[in-house]
Amino acid sequence: MRTSDFSLTTRWLIPAPVEQVWCCLIATERWPSWWRYVARVEETAAGNATSGVDNVRRYLWRTCLPYDLAIDLRVTKMRTYHYLAVQVTGDLIGSGNCSMTYRENEAATELIFVWNVSLVKAWMKLVAGVARPLFVWNHSRVMKSGEQGLIRHLAGH
Repeated sequence: MRTSDFSLTTRWLIPAPVEQVWCCLIATERWPSWWRYVARVEETAAGNATSGVDNVRRYLWRTCLPYDLAIDLRVTKMRTYHYLAVQVTGDLIGSGNCSMTYRENEAATELIFVWNVSLVKAWMKLVAGVARPLFVWNHSRVMKSGEQGLIRHLAGH
């Protein structure tokens, strides 16, 4: 693995039925209302209306650190209420996926996000060797904010 490559896994546990969580997850245009680090989402290609495949949306992410990321996510696979996979281009390149499972014993939906991405910005690639722990910390904080925001959103706060 090169210093500019990242494999990141995050687990969310959302106290809501999988159908509600799924609807919020795929309505990415609404993410800025509950996920503080998502500054903007715009659809650039509608994709297949039935399967969702080839839908492309551009995201502007703010981060805990003093930089932004602009990325495009193209849906490559979707199984409603279960799984979503994307191709990533822009300031990061690679792939990501999210699997969802309702955990009856916890009365919550578990989401597992897996990102396999490489840095594109020259300055980020240059400092990746020493800044790797900061980049990983930043990703964790941004994702934790998403989990907390979705829980508040679904609770109606």
